[in-house]
Amino acid sequence: MRGTKAPLALVTAVLSVGLFASGAEAHPAVQVSPATVEAGGTVTVRVTCDTGTSQTVDATSQAFRDGTVTLRRTRGTVYTGRATIAPAGNFSSGGPDPVGRLSQWGVDGTCPDGGAFQAGFTVDRGR
Repeated sequence: MRGTKAPLALVTAVLSVGLFASGAEAHPAVQVSPATVEAGGTVTVRVTCDTGTSQTVDATSQAFRDGTVTLRRTRGTVYTGRATIAPAGNFSSGGPDPVGRLSQWGVDGTCPDGGAFQAGFTVDRGR
């Protein structure tokens, strides 16, 4: 009898963890590439939302030349778009976003289902 209780307890524990994990809230996955980009260059933003039927999603960043880029649904709940980074002058001591040569920036937005996404990347303004 003792031999059957241990496996049963293990199976019960595994099933409990599996049921709890499946009920956990998922979060959108976001990727910015390249992770380091030169001022004036471009990055690709890719977001995988949990659900959603919208054809577009907006992603924003103070480092983007236009502040916002529209991500288009490419398949399922995956949205992709390219953003141009502001020119080096924006990041110099006289620009609107003065920083050092390398600076960290964020990109964020909201999926059609309400899930918020956020990621970071580095801008290299050069010498």
